[in-house]
Amino acid sequence: MPAASKFAPPTGRTLGRTVVALAVGFVVICALVVGLGWLYTHPLAGTMRHENGVNRWFADQRTSTLTSVADGGTLLGDTATGGIALVAMGAVFAIWRRTWWPLVFVGVLDAGLGLVYLAGTTLDPRQRPPVHILQSGLVPDASFPSGHTGTATAIGGVLAALLRAYTHVAKPALALLVVVPAYTMLSRLYVGAHHVSDVLTALVYAAAWLLLCARMLLPARGPDRQPGSDAGAPSLNRVAR
Repeated sequence: MPAASKFAPPTGRTLGRTVVALAVGFVVICALVVGLGWLYTHPLAGTMRHENGVNRWFADQRTSTLTSVADGGTLLGDTATGGIALVAMGAVFAIWRRTWWPLVFVGVLDAGLGLVYLAGTTLDPRQRPPVHILQSGLVPDASFPSGHTGTATAIGGVLAALLRAYTHVAKPALALLVVVPAYTMLSRLYVGAHHVSDVLTALVYAAAWLLLCARMLLPARGPDRQPGSDAGAPSLNRVAR
């Protein structure tokens, strides 16, 4: 098998077209996120102050039990949790289907999310909500965007995308995984770490990047495939030879 086709994505597109599409998509998403952050912190700064009422409401609802529940949502969206979960899911599907593409998918996805988060926090410094924050050690002006929400969206979204690409799990069942980012979003608002627009922006850009990566790097759902039979996928067996 020619090297070019051996490493072609399992979508029917060439590797070159795939790389270009991902690069362009990343630049667009990153630019939109940075642009939104600038709007939130400059021309719309006064208007966005109404969000503080939401954070104060959550602060008023705090109890020891709810705080423990929120700690779980924060842990779910932690960088370490996300890294371990994404690698584990990618490895399981890669071994099961005998193809590298699940690992390529999670790697590209995680790298892109990290870079967008870094661009947002660096170029659009934003103060955290004016309530007592239950999590210590947070950078005061790194409210935008919510990295925890982005990570939780990646965890739920990656599992949904891999199940959709390599199994026949019903779509309504996959939709239930939206509870993963929702749980973390509510937890971050409860803790007082982010404004509503911070978590919503993170949810949208993470979902958009995930959809693009899945479309470019994973096979479309179709008839049952034998393990290792993804069109153009670099099979682990072939690589071993």
